[in-house]
Amino acid sequence: MILKIVRWCILTFTFMFAIVVLGISGHLLAIRPTDYWRFAALAVAVSSLTILTFPVINISPERILGEAGWITIMWILWLSTGANATRAARAHFFAGACNSFSGYPNKICNEFKVVEAFAYINFIILLCYMIGLVVYEFTREEPQGTTETRQVKSQVQQRLATSGYTTNDTLGQQPSQA
Repeated sequence: MILKIVRWCILTFTFMFAIVVLGISGHLLAIRPTDYWRFAALAVAVSSLTILTFPVINISPERILGEAGWITIMWILWLSTGANATRAARAHFFAGACNSFSGYPNKICNEFKVVEAFAYINFIILLCYMIGLVVYEFTREEPQGTTETRQVKSQVQQRLATSGYTTNDTLGQQPSQA
């Protein structure tokens, strides 16, 4: 139950942040249609992927390892978006440049920073969520009554019985003499 709540919150926040990145990156692409910033195109693509896939993940039944695989791909894409935005901001503006400009260049500089910030926030959220999913998957206990568990248990008991061991014998003891 707690996994569903955490999952819903994380995917919803990432979805909302992706909408912000999509809007700002779309604006950055619109103001330079011929010579666009490549990081903005990547940000539009990654945020569109997030917007299209996360609602499906949120309502689908839990397939934890498959979900962790897709979340891994997404955090890598968000990391590359943030890194490209950082590189573009450093190439076009010097450190602290947003405060030294006024008007339109100040707005563009701040939009670079917003894309950069939200991309890194999404990266951190998804990385932590993926680590949590993997830890949860490998530490949770399986229900005792599953068919697969019963089949494996009966096969082990049969092999132990044919080799002379009983289920009460401990490892390292010799087979019982009948």
